[in-house]
Amino acid sequence: AEPGDDAYLTQDLGFNFPFYGVSYANVCIASNGNLTFRAAGQASSSAFDASTTSSTETLVELRSGPARIAAYWNDLDARAAATTGDSGIYLQRASDRVTITWHNVSDYAANLRDITPGVHRFQAVLFADGRIQLNYAQVQLTANAMVGLSPGSALNTPTLVNLSAAPTNVFNRAFAEFFSLNPGIDELAVAKTFYATHPNRDAYDFIYVMTDFDYDVAGSQASYIPVRNEIRGIGLPQFNNDPANTLGTQRLQGVISLSNIRTLYPDLPTTRALGGYHTLSLMLQQTGRRWLAGTRYTGGDAAVLLGRDEGFWSTFMHTPSVLDHPAARRSSVMEGNLWLDYQDGRFASSSLADGFSLLDHYLMGLRSFTGVPDTFVITNPTAPAGVDRAYGVRPDLIVSGGRQTVNINQLIQANGARLPDKGAAQKSFRAAFILVTQDPSQTSATITKITRTRLAFESYFAQSTDYLASIITGLSEQNASLVVASASAASYQKCLSPGEMTALFGAGLANATAAARTVPLPTTLADVSVLVDGVPAPLYFVSPTQINFQVPRNTKYQTLSPGHQSATALIEIYLSSKLHRTGPMQIAFATPAIFTLNATGTGAAAAIDAIRYTNGPFNARTADGAPNIIAAFGSGLGVDATDVDGNFANSVTATFNGTAGRVLYAGRAPGFTGLNQFNIQFPANLSAGTYTLIVSRNGIPSSPVSVTVK
Repeated sequence: AEPGDDAYLTQDLGFNFPFYGVSYANVCIASNGNLTFRAAGQASSSAFDASTTSSTETLVELRSGPARIAAYWNDLDARAAATTGDSGIYLQRASDRVTITWHNVSDYAANLRDITPGVHRFQAVLFADGRIQLNYAQVQLTANAMVGLSPGSALNTPTLVNLSAAPTNVFNRAFAEFFSLNPGIDELAVAKTFYATHPNRDAYDFIYVMTDFDYDVAGSQASYIPVRNEIRGIGLPQFNNDPANTLGTQRLQGVISLSNIRTLYPDLPTTRALGGYHTLSLMLQQTGRRWLAGTRYTGGDAAVLLGRDEGFWSTFMHTPSVLDHPAARRSSVMEGNLWLDYQDGRFASSSLADGFSLLDHYLMGLRSFTGVPDTFVITNPTAPAGVDRAYGVRPDLIVSGGRQTVNINQLIQANGARLPDKGAAQKSFRAAFILVTQDPSQTSATITKITRTRLAFESYFAQSTDYLASIITGLSEQNASLVVASASAASYQKCLSPGEMTALFGAGLANATAAARTVPLPTTLADVSVLVDGVPAPLYFVSPTQINFQVPRNTKYQTLSPGHQSATALIEIYLSSKLHRTGPMQIAFATPAIFTLNATGTGAAAAIDAIRYTNGPFNARTADGAPNIIAAFGSGLGVDATDVDGNFANSVTATFNGTAGRVLYAGRAPGFTGLNQFNIQFPANLSAGTYTLIVSRNGIPSSPVSVTVK
């Protein structure tokens, strides 16, 4: 038999083989040293294929994958080029048994770097009466391997055994001996231990497990382990993987494994270093797998919307995030991209991954189907080499193909309505964060890092759901919201720029109210300080529910990898020198905004007649008949044009109901830190009325405000 690398062949046994109470007529022989079984009538699936051919042996995969005999589960090389001569995999049938032999099969060398591949000779013998015999002539452990049995599709933690002294008791669950040169953990066993030591605290929807040491992460730095799902209409089956309440919880929906939080993640959870993701977006993605993305579609290719593992959106799907802004393009963390349609059969991706999309919100139960606009997927794509539907989020891709509209009603037709719907769906969640350590005396810095991360995640989750849902990451005694939200102090738009005047909202932010009375602005008021990416921010005002500050001028507004003209920064609020609140914000070079007279970000612009120094309504013309000039005030023009001298009018435009005015001056406003001034001449022949004013820099528009002309 020659299945190839990371592949399997299905062979008839010639008898019905009893295994954990189920009879199997066929066996799937995998190249990586294990056998799996598919029940009669069970169709193949991508999940079955992926698990059977998996080259990463884990206890999680052993128990949750298909029924399996792991004779020597390891990443083995069974390609024709690597199994010359009599090397290879053999099948021998007899009337009462079938023998499968891996003969002189070596490790897959490319994964071992400088380690010499081991050479292995071993057998699995399946007897018609259900006995299993594993024979070993030679094995050479180079990294990890597993030997064991599993009934499959189970949540119970496998029993670890020592096969040198074979156990004589009866097993009704998976059992294995795991051989490794590296340590490992079982995340569900961690959860079980947590509940055992925290009785009467069945209060958590999610558990995040992390370590401060390296271990075998099975090829994935972060993963989601589902426990139960009762929701219909989202493309996922209803299931309860713990019907006997083995874990000690009837509420837990899933466990998120984050591996080594100390060394694999940046100190700031907003630093992109994880394939274009930052710590928070990776956590959000794995949390989102509770609901997303397995949605089928009507038509010939039911999985046309799906990408990696059919658990994420296709690379070629248009998935704009609720955090998207013209200066900081963002698509869903559940993959897909923000695609610009050139209207000639070509499409360009332009986004980083941050937040959820409106379609994600519907599937999470946060929005009605009526609130989900049409989107699209690129069909029959011609893409750069290596780019397929599983490629994920990446800016600056150019793809050719067709455009297929995706309508929410088509998704409902294919998957059924989402039940429970928006009115009854859960929107408040609680999570526990668990650190597994080998040395509890050395965890202080790691716990500080986790605290910063989990507090920021509360704010990020709220932002990503458009504040329609919340997650609390403290123990069950914490009930107060720790969410903070930042926005332009002028327009309340979500994306900000260095030097911009910013408002930060939350509850319990300070113990007193205070305003700055000195210039330069202080960085501490009422015992409160704000850091942006670790840099103290100048403060205008602090109160228990609002803090006004200036984004530090040296805040980075570019992402280096992948290259993008925007970034994500971390805001930290310290109260009495102790970390109090934290959350992310999107940063770009320029995000122009105009203040309004009612301080809501909408309505009449904060402006004066630049000739007469009077308030509006404004004359359409000056005394000599020329178009009048107004001075409007705002912020967010960019660090190069804020609090420094110079006129940047050549990069700024202004329109009144779409008709261009003439920008005479754009730059600092004298006498106030962070304030910008725009001197704008009206278009010729402007008649009396109220006009919508939009100011743009380098093509990035402000939110609309109004100007009344008499």
